[in-house]
Amino acid sequence: MKTSAFAAVSIAALCAACAAQADEPLQNGRIGYVLTNKNWAIYQTPDGKAECPNGLNDGPREQFDKLYPRDQKHNVVDSWLEREGEVMLPDPVKAKPGLTFFEAQGNIAIGLDLDGKDKAGDFKSPDGRTGVDNKIYRVFGCVGNYRGPDGSYRHFVESYMQKDNFNRIMMELSGVDDLANDPDVTVTLYRGRDDLLLDAAGKFIAGGTQRIDADWGKEFIRTTHGKIVNGVLTTVPIDITYPESLARGAPKQFVKDWRVELKVSTDGAEGLMGGYLDIERLHNNLIQNWGTHYRSYGQESISDEYRAMLRNADAYPDKDSQNRFISSAWELKFKQVFIIHPQNAVAQAAPREGAGKAAQ
Repeated sequence: MKTSAFAAVSIAALCAACAAQADEPLQNGRIGYVLTNKNWAIYQTPDGKAECPNGLNDGPREQFDKLYPRDQKHNVVDSWLEREGEVMLPDPVKAKPGLTFFEAQGNIAIGLDLDGKDKAGDFKSPDGRTGVDNKIYRVFGCVGNYRGPDGSYRHFVESYMQKDNFNRIMMELSGVDDLANDPDVTVTLYRGRDDLLLDAAGKFIAGGTQRIDADWGKEFIRTTHGKIVNGVLTTVPIDITYPESLARGAPKQFVKDWRVELKVSTDGAEGLMGGYLDIERLHNNLIQNWGTHYRSYGQESISDEYRAMLRNADAYPDKDSQNRFISSAWELKFKQVFIIHPQNAVAQAAPREGAGKAAQ
């Protein structure tokens, strides 16, 4: 009787230990994360006066009223269709007379140093770091759609990302000895296939599972290396394509010299993503996913943004020495997740240290 009782206690203790090990986020040097929040990194002061001294930009409705006053007669071709044509094929230099576009002002921006240089035109981060490259902030900084917490685009992009399980961005760290400090870890990106895990209050929580989309998501599987210093993960730049979460169309985004700077823990990760965006691809994505009617909610003029992107382009010049890419940054939040690997999930080889620097 005593032997049986002892055996039962031993088995129970062993099962408890197995369960505890199975629930441990960091297993065999691996830990996975799934993206729950992503927004353009927009520096904002409480009243917006420092970065937007002239206020926020007009949107399509306000511009239309200025160009075609309501007390005058206008035909459809020279008014409505002309403005829609300007959205699809904007003049790269000139806006219509009487229209203005305000770029974000000041030398403070949220972002990363993408080229390892502190040069003229670079920003300083809110915490004092120099050499920050985030020229897309000049373009989006005074557009209501992208300012938080109420910007329409911010709200809907996150909403689609959180609800749609076909564009789930995942990141897995492997070869991890310590989440506080580790000189070399492998970082692999995947597209996931499953819903995010929520608690009873609807908040994201850690500990769910995610299957890798190894069939239709092969192009999103990318591997690089990184290091963890004082709990902050930084990665070696690589070129990636990541699944985008938009209203319609443009289901992916290409980023050159992509890298992250994330505070990592067993619960999740939070921080910045940075890289360079192809301006033509970005403009094409923007005009595909929302029509002019919806852009009006956030007072966003796509044609003015396109011209501002060209003015602020800061990398990868074409044959005519015109820069065609623009530095960008996003604020990210992840939750820890257990990633389920299919047998045929193979990542591309990681680049050597220093690969993928931007051509200036």
